[in-house]
Amino acid sequence: MSLEAVSHHYGTYFSELSYPERRAAIRYIDELSRRYPDLAAKATAGPGNEGTVYVYAPVPTEDDQNIEIYEASADVAIDILLDTGISIALMPGPE
Repeated sequence: MSLEAVSHHYGTYFSELSYPERRAAIRYIDELSRRYPDLAAKATAGPGNEGTVYVYAPVPTEDDQNIEIYEASADVAIDILLDTGISIALMPGPE
């Protein structure tokens, strides 16, 4: 599947990312979908500050689950950063 075909699924601003950033965002969301499919299904991605890719998702406000999701997403983000040099951050998004 081409990146152009999936850009609508990942939100309006996904097309503003460079090709490597798009691939990294897709990888990030795919990795999260393995543990949190409902969260990943609603995720969008776009450019953030200082070259960081922001992935927006409706993260629950319950403390334990919130912490677990952010810890898991940080592990994925570190792997992507080490592999590609692209920084990705999970941001709370609309539900």
